[in-house]
Amino acid sequence: MNIDFKKNGAQTADLTISISKSDYLQEFDTELKKQRQKASFKGFRKGKTPINYIKKLYGDHVLADIINKKAIDSVYEYLEENKINTILDPIIDENQTRQEITHKDLRDFEFTFKVALEPELEIKGVGASDEYTRFNVVPTDQELEENLEKIRTQAGERTTVEDSIEENDMTTLMADVLLEDEEGLTEPIEAEIKFLVSDTSESFQNQVKKLKLNDSIKVQMSEIENKDEDFIRKYYLRMEGDDKRTFNDEIDASITNVERMMPLDIGEALFEKIFPDEGIKTKAAALNRLREKTTEDHLNISNNLMYRTMMDKMMEQTTIDLSDEFLLKWAKLANVMKEGADEQEFLKFLKNDIKWNMIKGKLIKKFEIDVTQEEIIERAKEQVKGYFGYKVADADPYIDMIAQNILKDKEQTRKLADEVITTKMYKELEKEIKVNIEEKNVEDFYKLIDEINAKDKPKTEAEPQANQEIQEEKTEE
Repeated sequence: MNIDFKKNGAQTADLTISISKSDYLQEFDTELKKQRQKASFKGFRKGKTPINYIKKLYGDHVLADIINKKAIDSVYEYLEENKINTILDPIIDENQTRQEITHKDLRDFEFTFKVALEPELEIKGVGASDEYTRFNVVPTDQELEENLEKIRTQAGERTTVEDSIEENDMTTLMADVLLEDEEGLTEPIEAEIKFLVSDTSESFQNQVKKLKLNDSIKVQMSEIENKDEDFIRKYYLRMEGDDKRTFNDEIDASITNVERMMPLDIGEALFEKIFPDEGIKTKAAALNRLREKTTEDHLNISNNLMYRTMMDKMMEQTTIDLSDEFLLKWAKLANVMKEGADEQEFLKFLKNDIKWNMIKGKLIKKFEIDVTQEEIIERAKEQVKGYFGYKVADADPYIDMIAQNILKDKEQTRKLADEVITTKMYKELEKEIKVNIEEKNVEDFYKLIDEINAKDKPKTEAEPQANQEIQEEKTEE
């Protein structure tokens, strides 16, 4: 097998793979024999089918798999062995005539791949002269009292109430609904409709708040939460997707359940639920610990804001020369640009994505950053805790179980590992820049977050993640 590498300029090269008959013939014969051992055809004992018959049935497919694998594997092996860095996956030359691969013509093959070479990159924006701001946000006594009240409710339990219905009550309606098919045949079903009163339409809220448990109500299902017919069929009536029967939107329903979240009393039971195994006995001690925890949470958000600013500055000040012509050609041949997409918008996105991956890759290599399985597991647990906040602070077994389920998904595991590595990268960068501390009150701090999240910036792969982290952290508070 011969490999020829020829640069076409600073950014592209041709990598030609020549595969001779002797490179694949033995492997081809071996694979055909394997197919023969597995094949079972009428008139032949298993494993005794004539090899020519096997070759006729499977030869082209087997040969194509072998040739294509050898070509692609050779490309990546050559690039790795010769330490040639690329920014995109190599693609077959569009000008190369499509070669027929058939067992009837065992010959030499040649494939030419277009390679996008990694350009030189000088990362700017994170040097000793670059300054960034970390906000120090300490909650006031009033904010801590308000936060404790919210946590009391979060940590409480839903209790059935009979005498009224309020905005945050979880309410259940039961109604008999008649389904009718195109032939006029009918079937009565019982619909159970659950909703949080605050999520319903204003007109329905005004109607239901005047009622109580076991009262009757006449209402149109579409007006409860302003949902369309597909939603009603799927979630209210539990109808299968192919069920075409009709129904009357207006129903006579009964209020069969009203559940209200009853806050826990301020006392040791609540303190243990918020801060398990910390031995907090008094409200003063709980507020002091809550101040520490809230300040820590704000610091995490503030770090995310600073990292977001660092990323923006690196992206803005670091220049990279990329060929529009080649990028568009690659996108079309690799089928990564949707048909009808705006070419300039796609190029803008692709360039940002390439630039950020190059910046991050160079920094990770510079700081020799890696990640352990334990760190990924811990990150998964943090993510789960973020979903539930204080409500599961005393439920570590459940956190572990959900985290392990998340880690069963390879893509989720990859994302978690990337988050850990990226955070480590920023921590290392902090050592090379100047960080200024600025005091900020909670209200102004969250106004700043809203302003940043509202900005319409070019999106890289990492940017949506940064926005999401800021928003999720904010929601917990």
